[in-house]
Amino acid sequence: MCKQFKLKSVSPTPSLFLQVIWNLISMCTIYINICFNVVFFHFRMPAARRDPRYSVQDITEIVEDGESDVDIPFDDTDASDEESDNDCVDNENQEPSDCPANSDIELREHEPIMPRDRYHWQKKDFISPNTDFSGPPVTDHVTFLQTPLQYFQKFVSEDMIQALATSTNEYSVQKNARSVNTNTKEIQKMLGMYLRMGLVQMSGSRMYWETDTRHPPIADVMPRNRFQSLLTKLHFVNNLTASEIEKKDKLWKLRPWLESFRENCLQVVPEEHNSVDEMMIPFKGKFSSIKQYMPGKPHPWGFKVWVRAGISGMMHDFHVYQGGKKGIRVKSELGLSGDAVLKLASTLPKGQNYKIYANKYFTSVPLMVKLLEHGIHYVGKARQVRLPNCNLKDEKTLKKEGRGSFDHRVEGTHNICAVKWYDDRAVTLVSSFTGPEPVQEIQRWDKATKTYIDVERPYIVATYNKYMGGVELLDLLTAKYKFTLKSRRWYMYIFWHTITLAVVNAWLLYKRHYAAGSPLAARKRPSSDEGSPNCPSKKSCSHPPLDVRKDLTGHFPMKLKRGRCRHCSKGYTNTQCSKCDVRLCFSEDRNCFWDYHCK
Repeated sequence: MCKQFKLKSVSPTPSLFLQVIWNLISMCTIYINICFNVVFFHFRMPAARRDPRYSVQDITEIVEDGESDVDIPFDDTDASDEESDNDCVDNENQEPSDCPANSDIELREHEPIMPRDRYHWQKKDFISPNTDFSGPPVTDHVTFLQTPLQYFQKFVSEDMIQALATSTNEYSVQKNARSVNTNTKEIQKMLGMYLRMGLVQMSGSRMYWETDTRHPPIADVMPRNRFQSLLTKLHFVNNLTASEIEKKDKLWKLRPWLESFRENCLQVVPEEHNSVDEMMIPFKGKFSSIKQYMPGKPHPWGFKVWVRAGISGMMHDFHVYQGGKKGIRVKSELGLSGDAVLKLASTLPKGQNYKIYANKYFTSVPLMVKLLEHGIHYVGKARQVRLPNCNLKDEKTLKKEGRGSFDHRVEGTHNICAVKWYDDRAVTLVSSFTGPEPVQEIQRWDKATKTYIDVERPYIVATYNKYMGGVELLDLLTAKYKFTLKSRRWYMYIFWHTITLAVVNAWLLYKRHYAAGSPLAARKRPSSDEGSPNCPSKKSCSHPPLDVRKDLTGHFPMKLKRGRCRHCSKGYTNTQCSKCDVRLCFSEDRNCFWDYHCK
């Protein structure tokens, strides 16, 4: 028999009534908070800044170039505060950084904004100014070739090595309460070992001393433990005497070395044609606030260095980029890239018609005007958005006109020429001293007909292609024999890179002097024995370079057949130097072995 169920009415209890009231009050409170936050942020947020407008072509060029700093405001200013966050992001290590991506960016108010009608472009012929170079020749006062060590010491001087040895000893006492007792000779050996590691590369520095992979030119110079100990003690400044103002510089631990190296680079006579570009020092470690990320580069992670180099690849000036100071980047008319070019160009002599070449990241019309005020001319690729009021034909129109077509405009006030040329795609260049004329005919491969065809090319394009690759050549030369010594101190990677740069600069300077021709009749450093009556022939009087002869390293006497002494040329001896390969007297009456190597 089924039971009949009945619903019973439940009378509301005081606790249930209070719970409903509490839920209503909570919902009202949440709604009021939301409304308050919306109104508060609406009045507090500044007016939205109008973003620059990019064409499809501009976006394609930016992506293909892989540039991390996209700062193209429509008012022709280089808004460095709007750079891509990828420039300083370190998502891999998740470490705090002073880069703009990790901190709030503050800008100075009331900065002057360049009006769009500041420059007036016209369709007329470009009249090239007189740009005859009046600077000193690069081979002035060259009378003879020096030794390789002497060329290297032009960039890494003995004073720099002495300061490095002194700071290393002081740092070892501060760290371990015991001095490492190094000296300039040992530091020079260490640098030579590092350069030798670049010639014979192994997977780790310890392998040069292992039994199976031992390399005598390195292992015989210094024991492994001593080499490793010096690696951890190398230092460039006294930490205890550094002031708080000096420590605000993110590179303060390396600053004395960098300044000395830069001053030595500036002593070399600059070339007429200079290129400015970015150089990346590879580094993916932690604990560095100046590490940058630049997609599209061979080494996207590392330290960014602004470099000015000659067409030969020789570096004349540089500046290590440190990002914003405490996350603050001051907006200027030239922007970050323009300020970098202006700083590197400031060390060039003024009014002597030097030329600078740069890519589209650096190029802007205000930069060219600033350089013209100092008597320095400029050629570079440009983005259309950085040329306000310059109505060049668009890429579609030039493509219809055919391969090799171009259009140009001239800025009347400052005599600056802008040329847009179409080959496989359109490219825009601006210059203060060259234009489209004379037009040259070059051969290009045509995929449709599978033959070479004649294409017209403006003269400004040929000039840019000829003189732009200085920094890229320098990158190529430094990467050939570079060896990476791992370190927990991130600034050591910059130090070892300067050693490689010094070797490249020394070799290029030697090539410059060697190619001078007539001033170098002897083609080598004159020896003290040349021209003496006891020197029957030039071949028999060959001596090792002075920096090898007097380095006090590895000169051991060996017994051979009796022959004439090469130092006094009077006695006969059977003692020969194992390193210099010359016979020298070594007896009770005469010690030419000592005189030859030490005096």
